[in-house]
Amino acid sequence: MKSSRLAASFVLFVLFAGALTAQAPEWTAKVDALVAERLARPDAVGFSVGVAQQGKVLLAKGYGLAEAEFKTPADAATSFRIGSVTKQFTAALVMRLVEQQKVALDDGLEKYVPDFPLQGRKVTIHQLLNHSSGIPSYTDVGEAWEKVNALELSHGELLAFVAGKPFDFEPGTDWRYDNTGYYLLGMVLEKVHGKPYAQVVQEELAMPLGLSHTRYDSNRDVIANRAQGYAMRDGARTNDDPLGMSQPGAAGALLSTGEDLVRWSMALAGGKFVKAESYVQMTTPLVLANGRDTHYGFGLMVGEFAGKPSVHHGGGINGFNSILLRLPEADLHVAVISNCERASSDRLAKAIVQAVLALEQFVAKDLPVPATVRATFVGDFTFADIGMVLHVSENGERLRGKGEGEGQQAFDLQWQGEGEFRAAFDPDVKFVFRADGKELTLHQRGVFVGKRK
Repeated sequence: MKSSRLAASFVLFVLFAGALTAQAPEWTAKVDALVAERLARPDAVGFSVGVAQQGKVLLAKGYGLAEAEFKTPADAATSFRIGSVTKQFTAALVMRLVEQQKVALDDGLEKYVPDFPLQGRKVTIHQLLNHSSGIPSYTDVGEAWEKVNALELSHGELLAFVAGKPFDFEPGTDWRYDNTGYYLLGMVLEKVHGKPYAQVVQEELAMPLGLSHTRYDSNRDVIANRAQGYAMRDGARTNDDPLGMSQPGAAGALLSTGEDLVRWSMALAGGKFVKAESYVQMTTPLVLANGRDTHYGFGLMVGEFAGKPSVHHGGGINGFNSILLRLPEADLHVAVISNCERASSDRLAKAIVQAVLALEQFVAKDLPVPATVRATFVGDFTFADIGMVLHVSENGERLRGKGEGEGQQAFDLQWQGEGEFRAAFDPDVKFVFRADGKELTLHQRGVFVGKRK
């Protein structure tokens, strides 16, 4: 949901509980060790992890702490905020309505949300699903939205941040990650079902599939075994910033567990919630007229993870980050949720995939960068699709990157030759500069193009 503001935490011990199959696979002990090692670092609190393969849940555990103040251990039933992993649930619920002929992908938004000003344009359900509507994302508004993060807002109050604002582009002509689009899809679901989005998720999806720990989060409801989220300020652990849970809506407001997420992933890919042809549509990336592959379908990204073809989506929201991925070749599903903003679910998921599949870890080169190459690639690159600016600067004979914004930390860019670099904090994060240095392509949870300022 939100731009990543990093956080950390210190864990005094590791305590985990959960359910495994009767005969645990050999790799489970290695996964336990990987998580224990991660929790020993000063930027971790707890994790919820799920692993499933060939139709069976092989690992479902909570690790570390659900609540640091009282040293409450996380277990397999501890629910965590999943942020934008919510989007695939929303997209699948919409596709169910398409299958039932209650909604058409070519329907205009005005049919369901007539009060949202489209300024003479037609925005379709299809465009909302694949982020090609051009409607600005309310999470990119900046200070005006950030001032009211803690408040519970009505649909009208939230949409007022973008209603009437210039479109980012004409509908269908470009791609930009857009939380407003998925918030509006939640309103479409409410209109057709005649009940709130939270109730739609519960009655149409979670209950039928037996996802007993998946639901809409709430600051008012008492929710058993819910994890607290954490951040890091000036080297010390803090509670996450308050967030009115009406605001993420269908774009990012759900709670879940690692086990529920891999069960959901198996059901979705296995034709138990939408038909096979609907899943194909959800996992078919939008390709723009200029030939650019966005690597994004409907609430799902298609690309690579740990060097393997994958279908995945991540999430970041106050106090939490998450990832749910499927590796089709291995019929493997992995979910990791972290209840701290700094402790990366991606990196832990990658290590788990490598352990399960016995993969060798990619080792990046770290070559000195010639002065002419450094001079060509230094600059500020704007990634409009994801609302990020990356500053690239010289650091001796190497390059360094740093995201714009509070809490962003500098990191070394390791040169692989030509225009390719890898992030020192994670060699699977790849940066490829165009030869003239005017564009930079980021490969991380998708493929995003940054333009030199």
